Amino acid sequence: MPHTLPKNTEKVNPKTGKKLFYFLLSLTLLRPSLDILGQKEFSIYYTLPSFNLNAIIGSIVFIISLFFILKNLKSIISAPLFYPISAFLGLIFLSIFYSLDQTASAREFIRLSSIFFLYFIAYKLVNSKKDWFLLLKIILISYIPPAIFATIQLIGGFGLPDDFGGFNRIYGTFAHPNLFAFYTFFILGIIISLILANKKKPNAIFLISAVVLTVLLLATYTRSALACLMFFVLIFGIFKYRKLLLAGALFFILLYFFSDVFQQRLWELISLDPYGSVIWRLRLWQDIIPVSLWQPWFGYGSGTFERLVEYYRGFQWGSLEAHNDYLKIFVENGALGLAAYLWLISASLFYLLKKFIKSVGKEKIMALGIFTICLSLFAAGFFDNILRTTALQWNLWILIAAWLKQAK
Repeated sequence: MPHTLPKNTEKVNPKTGKKLFYFLLSLTLLRPSLDILGQKEFSIYYTLPSFNLNAIIGSIVFIISLFFILKNLKSIISAPLFYPISAFLGLIFLSIFYSLDQTASAREFIRLSSIFFLYFIAYKLVNSKKDWFLLLKIILISYIPPAIFATIQLIGGFGLPDDFGGFNRIYGTFAHPNLFAFYTFFILGIIISLILANKKKPNAIFLISAVVLTVLLLATYTRSALACLMFFVLIFGIFKYRKLLLAGALFFILLYFFSDVFQQRLWELISLDPYGSVIWRLRLWQDIIPVSLWQPWFGYGSGTFERLVEYYRGFQWGSLEAHNDYLKIFVENGALGLAAYLWLISASLFYLLKKFIKSVGKEKIMALGIFTICLSLFAAGFFDNILRTTALQWNLWILIAAWLKQAK
């Protein structure tokens, strides 16, 4: 008899559910390959807001998901994280009405809603171990096109020139090396978890993939993503695999001594180079925090951070992005929005930790891997734009939903 998960009280039409599940798999597979298309903006008429292909896809997902959620609301209310997600999205929606830029806030609401609506759809439609493994397989396959493009960039010496270090950084099919780096860490974390869960009979494809992904991650020169990998290895080493911890420590020592670029990047961090990206971040945060305190409770509206930075600092200081999810939410949605987001994160980690404690055998290793991946990315949000990485967020929350569904 096949191992199935508990049925929801509110049933979905089998044909409709199957089509929607394959639609979910298609989004999971294709979105990472389309991320770079978000850089190309179009406008139907010069007085109308511009848009891009990813915004169109996100809007379609938002509409389809909204209809599905409203139709299955009774059962979706019982899903884990329903209330923190509702509180967070509710405050994002509310900000449209008082925002400095209502169009930007509406777009951000649709983008963030698409992420968490897909979470609810995945939780509703993943009803068996077969569904879980198919979804996991599709998430892993989704990395192949970005990896191919990144490999070509690495071999050909292409990529994005670094503003501070004078070297090229690969980015695959993503809009920026940092976005590609965090998605690479996400996939690499899953692969390492699968390898350790089956260490008696390791899959050769997974072993080779782990090596390739590590090389590609290094070639992005994204310190916060590399820190995520170091933290991931540290957690696994402390809990169970001392040899992995030793191998990881040896790897990073060798990397430091044999890579001039990583020496430079590390010393820029330690010495707080006044011309480096770390000091640039600190100065940006120092300048924008006083502005945020003028609207401490509700903020200035979702999607307005860059407009505020442009107004108060201009373009001469470089990028307008926050590189800090928590500061960005505080500026845009105030203390209430930040509290709702922290509630969502803490509740997510609670459920994932609970799943880890209750799991046994191979499943416990996978549970530790998913928990550590999420904890690493949430922590990286203090130093980078993790919540802005839509392709990663879609697949991350879809994975979380499917994994939590197995807890039942």
